[in-house]
Amino acid sequence: MSRAELLVHKDKIIKNVKSLAEFSGKKLIAVIKSNAYGMGALNVARILEPLPQIDSFAVACVEEGATLRESGIKKDILILGGVLREEVDFLKDYRLTPVISDIEHLKAIEGCRLKYHIKYDTGMGRLGFMEETFEDPRIEGVMSHLSTPADRDFSLRQIERFRRILLRYPKAKKVHMESSAGVIYRLPFTTHIRVGLAIYGEKPLRDYPLKIEPAVSLRAKLLSVKEVPKGHPISYGKTYITPRRTKIGIVAFGYADGLMKSLSNKGHLLYKGKRLRILGSITMDMTVVELSDVEAKVGDYLHIVGEGQNFVDLARLAGTIPYELMCDVGERVKRKVV
Repeated sequence: MSRAELLVHKDKIIKNVKSLAEFSGKKLIAVIKSNAYGMGALNVARILEPLPQIDSFAVACVEEGATLRESGIKKDILILGGVLREEVDFLKDYRLTPVISDIEHLKAIEGCRLKYHIKYDTGMGRLGFMEETFEDPRIEGVMSHLSTPADRDFSLRQIERFRRILLRYPKAKKVHMESSAGVIYRLPFTTHIRVGLAIYGEKPLRDYPLKIEPAVSLRAKLLSVKEVPKGHPISYGKTYITPRRTKIGIVAFGYADGLMKSLSNKGHLLYKGKRLRILGSITMDMTVVELSDVEAKVGDYLHIVGEGQNFVDLARLAGTIPYELMCDVGERVKRKVV
């Protein structure tokens, strides 16, 4: 029982994975960190694990990897955020593969028989070695990360730098650099793509060449439907005053559930494909919409995402990125696979 729910459409997830694999000609390292970008890591992992196109999973930290292992996930799990000394026993116990991107990470696993991936900073300016080379039979993979895939010139410089680094690691079994946006470069020297966003059907670039389908719906129930008179203030701060007698609906979804307050008075929810304006300030637990010309009733679902609107659309309007909106979907929103 939930007033708001996020639906993960299994068939669409599978189609998107197949499309990514076919386009790239490579297997996927599926990025399901931060609870699969808020979509529900365990639900997503259980959909993906049986697929032959999925080589392994990637999460941010040891805790995320351990949770997946405890829930029965068997495929390799890559820990993108490095390793601290106190986490080494957990890596061994849960069969997790760390990404080594700092000399202290390497010292932490000294004497351990742990395979690992080594990361290079080719222009991201975050985690990663710059020029150092390591000779270690435990190195299974080499990776880097594109900072701005939409900037072709800069990305090509990153790619060339990574290509030169790879010459030092001829025995690496796994080489990966391409993200959901980065797959457009179709690198001939990588063995895997490392993707998250596109699996859920969210296009990371406006002119995305892959055929992917929206795979997530986010919806919430109407709590109340009523008419208010002309000149009536709506929500905190009186930021909207009705210009005429207006039918409004109060939806059980607010900024605590992931609808950014910056969408107040400019975003839309949807009912049976019809766009309904958000009126006034979005509040912690509720949002007000205009219900003129629709026959929605208490208990009906309105869509925040779905029916023609996705996280990318909302993010552009809110002045942010889809990843932030997805990760902000609140804990009380029930996640379901359908």
